[in-house]
Amino acid sequence: MPKKTRRILFLIAVVAFVATGFVLTMYARGYRWDFKNNKFLLVGAIYIEPANPENTQISVNNKLTDKLSASLIKNLLPLRKYDVKVAKADYQTWAKEFEITPGLVVEAKNINLFPSELKTNIIWPNANIEDFTVSPNQEIIIAKTSKNELLINFFPGGNNPSTITPLNFGDKTRTWAIGLSANSRGWSDNSQKLVFWRNTALQARNKKTWYVWDSETKSLTDINNLYERKIVLKNPSATPLPKKFDAGKVIWLGNENLIAQIGKKLFQLDIKNETVTDLNLSDILDFDIEGNKIIALKSPDILLALDSSIQNITILGQAKFVPEKVLISPDESKIAYFNKNQIGVMWLKNTNNQPAKKNGDQDIILSDKNITSFYWHSSNEYLVFVSDNKFYSSEIDIRGQVNLATWPNVITVIGYIPKDQKLYILEDKTLKLLDQKF
Repeated sequence: MPKKTRRILFLIAVVAFVATGFVLTMYARGYRWDFKNNKFLLVGAIYIEPANPENTQISVNNKLTDKLSASLIKNLLPLRKYDVKVAKADYQTWAKEFEITPGLVVEAKNINLFPSELKTNIIWPNANIEDFTVSPNQEIIIAKTSKNELLINFFPGGNNPSTITPLNFGDKTRTWAIGLSANSRGWSDNSQKLVFWRNTALQARNKKTWYVWDSETKSLTDINNLYERKIVLKNPSATPLPKKFDAGKVIWLGNENLIAQIGKKLFQLDIKNETVTDLNLSDILDFDIEGNKIIALKSPDILLALDSSIQNITILGQAKFVPEKVLISPDESKIAYFNKNQIGVMWLKNTNNQPAKKNGDQDIILSDKNITSFYWHSSNEYLVFVSDNKFYSSEIDIRGQVNLATWPNVITVIGYIPKDQKLYILEDKTLKLLDQKF
């Protein structure tokens, strides 16, 4: 072989060796050749971890992975969008589009798939039921009927039949209206007491008389009468208390105390000891309680928090729109706030999972729903609600698209127990219980 040919072959081998080494080095460092842009790009990855149910199918761009519980999809070229789906038979598919960032892993955890069909059992067939509330221990359900009466349904458990009795007010005055607290907030923590309101023929139509019903003693306490006849007189102060108990909302704080919104101020009532405390908050539009945490909405859009001792007030921030209601998540890490057609979420703690959030961060989740019955899901990552007699579940992760599960059932009211993942629905004026955890 001529010397010149050998030299050329040697140079070719050197170039091939260097090129191969360069390619292998780039590959080892996480780079891949992008034929679309004709250059090396640092790849990224997607990590998917479904929470419920088990044994789901995970796919990327319609290509199934071989993982059922969690999957790390590696070596994905950046600056591209990838369609990720989590699916299982008899469940609604979760789908989201992610854009890969060079060298980073995009995560989606706490993914919940919801059943395609709401399979339920009838627990109270009564065509007159218009609203209901379930005690936290699920041993009592109280229903409001179209005849403006309250029916108490005791569930002793086992195979014993339930016992249904009407709640007797002890007077012959006609009842015009009865109201149960939304989100099952009318129950004390130990499920013993329920607070609700009533309007009678002897009152103006907008006047509410509030009552506490005790399931153990079967007693009924008129809070208006107790407050106006005893509590106000026993609690003189430099700042006079309202003379009338004209409350718009009342929620239990634990088992013995009530927080009442009178006008646009909040007061703590100790029914047992007959005392009242002004919480020194004004212009309050709504409030909520979870555990010992109180969240208040100050006009027009300021969110406040009170500590467990009800002494220190913290300004959490300004909502992204003007809300009407607030609701704390079961783990007290987030606030949902909403009006007639918008839902927003504020984070109260820093999060480690993606999408990363800091204390005070906010997102608008939905903007086109007429919201009525409303709860946090047990995962604290989803919201469940009724809109125009349709039931929905919405994730709060707004990346790509918001997964919104829905069902064709005509549902007017829901009752949800996050602790036990039990869902009660009022469908066709029949009270039903979902036969699986939700």
